[in-house]
Amino acid sequence: MTRMLRTYLPFTKGVIQAFMAYRANFYVYILGDLFQTVVLLYIWFAIFSSSASNVIQGFTFDDMIVYVVMSTLTGMLITNEVHWEISNDVRTGTIAMNLIKPVSYQLRQYFSSIGYLVVNFIFLFIPLWGGYVVYDFFANGALPQLSTILVYVLSVLLSSLILFYINYLFGLAAFFVEYVFGFIFAKEAVLRLLSGQLIPLAFFPAGMLAVFKFLPFAGLVYTPTMLYLGKYTADAAILNIAVQAVWVVLLMVLTQVVWHKAIKRLTIMGG
Repeated sequence: MTRMLRTYLPFTKGVIQAFMAYRANFYVYILGDLFQTVVLLYIWFAIFSSSASNVIQGFTFDDMIVYVVMSTLTGMLITNEVHWEISNDVRTGTIAMNLIKPVSYQLRQYFSSIGYLVVNFIFLFIPLWGGYVVYDFFANGALPQLSTILVYVLSVLLSSLILFYINYLFGLAAFFVEYVFGFIFAKEAVLRLLSGQLIPLAFFPAGMLAVFKFLPFAGLVYTPTMLYLGKYTADAAILNIAVQAVWVVLLMVLTQVVWHKAIKRLTIMGG
């Protein structure tokens, strides 16, 4: 374990160092997501203002504020650029140099994703979440319970693994198609919808919800956010975390299968 950490931690440090060198890009990205959050809050304010009921699909307006804020923060927290890095390696041919090095390419990418998680947690999640908790305390006199935070953290760790493997798979698409940029942008749009980042999955029809909640995408944002809100019973919380864990294992196996097929298709400089 010590040897592995000594080998792969530099990739984590590399992502953090890159952030320190290009902070402006990071904060521009944050402003985009914060603008989306403000728009969503305004839309939900309009929906609840025009509704005859104070509760819609089990959400009060206060619940929806928490949901929008935490779903945005969760999506920001687990974000990584693994898919872009892999596609760039394949496009430029640098993948060949990576394959002859005595390191696992997947582990290298995984430790890079940890770097993104660390940066997002320290420079984004903690300031924004901390500010929101302080505001909520002075506005409503409420603080999140420690047990809620711990369950949320566990769920987020699983969701970060799910997103890593999803992005890794889409990055491997560069081995099979010539142009992956549109492919990846389409994936981002689908993930925002099916992960519950744009709208809680509870607002979908019952039949669709029954399917969506067992897909890996729900485990990215919807499950951690609902756990933070306390919308699940103890049994439901265990079930949803178990679904996340199962998808981590399934996606781990799938990435290995696709990887072995992908490297057989690799041709660089006619080799």
